[in-house]
Amino acid sequence: MIWFMEELLRLEADLKYFVGMKDRSHQRWLMDELLKILQEAELLFGPRDRSYELLEPRITERAHGQAFEVSPRKMRIYLTSHAKTRSMASCELAHEAVHMLSPVYWGKATMLEEGLGVYFSHKYVKREYGIDYDAAVYPHNYGPALRSVSTLLAKNEFLIKELRVHQPVISKIDETLLIEVAGVEPDLARTLCADFETYGGSTARWHHALF
Repeated sequence: MIWFMEELLRLEADLKYFVGMKDRSHQRWLMDELLKILQEAELLFGPRDRSYELLEPRITERAHGQAFEVSPRKMRIYLTSHAKTRSMASCELAHEAVHMLSPVYWGKATMLEEGLGVYFSHKYVKREYGIDYDAAVYPHNYGPALRSVSTLLAKNEFLIKELRVHQPVISKIDETLLIEVAGVEPDLARTLCADFETYGGSTARWHHALF
């Protein structure tokens, strides 16, 4: 039921864009900001899969930002109503930008990928706006995912970029690659490669960022 309502809100945003929106300056800024953010994400974490075309982000009344494949190989990010302010828009876009690097289908993201999304969004917003977001307020497994990724990247922020030379899809980076190539401790590698939705024995009622 929650998923159905969220989907209706996404479709409503599309309709409003074509029917009711007169001032589209913020929409254009969202696209410019996404491209700027993606440049930085690619510099840190490696190139995105350019077989996907990026469409202009849209603001919705959904509770959670999410990226959708709206038609074959065409991706659009749907943001929450908080994204009407630039700092929150940048935060949501930065998180989604990580998923745009190597899109996977709903429910397939690992703790590594979701943690990287939170890590990068915090880093970007702190530098651009001077805002520190409290990871403790994040629901479900985002807090543990962020802590695990922060530990992973503490000594080498470009480690994901190096790992993606071997495995381009972030959520397919496995324990063996982390241990043998990156020298990660087995316990940390196991946590990073765990399924985000079911980590810790619970299943999320929604998923933040994948199509």
